[in-house]
Amino acid sequence: MFRAAVTICGVDTPGPLVFVEEVRRFPPWHRHPSRPGLALVYESAAGRLSAPAGGYTPGELWWRRPRRVYGVDLTRQRLQVTATGSDGEQLRVSGVARVHDPVAVVAARSVDGWRDCRDHLAALAHRPPAERDATWESGDGIVVTDIETSPVPGPAEAER
Repeated sequence: MFRAAVTICGVDTPGPLVFVEEVRRFPPWHRHPSRPGLALVYESAAGRLSAPAGGYTPGELWWRRPRRVYGVDLTRQRLQVTATGSDGEQLRVSGVARVHDPVAVVAARSVDGWRDCRDHLAALAHRPPAERDATWESGDGIVVTDIETSPVPGPAEAER
């Protein structure tokens, strides 16, 4: 096992699945309107998922009668992990995670998808440089791009 110190823009952020809410029948409404950086994914009574751009209108909510609405964070998350590599060297691995398929995130129930991304970045420290890809797709609608690895300066180097 390896140790990894993790920061996301200075704070630990919950994963891309932000909220789950039952949709009321009368009136057919939910509390979270669509906004930039948030995708609304609706689950029908039959369990089908859909993510229309901008969410459903009140008429569509009445007609389609979704059972639940899920909020998926679409903003880019800057991830940074400091881990000890296989040779004992401290490495800083960073990348940008984003959701490219909100329906897949809901289908996978990816409550903490950012943690999966951080775990992958930490695992990269143990791979040889030739095996460290610049992108990684998690398989549940999340992709990490711009992956970079750099050595962490030691105390003597930081004082220079």
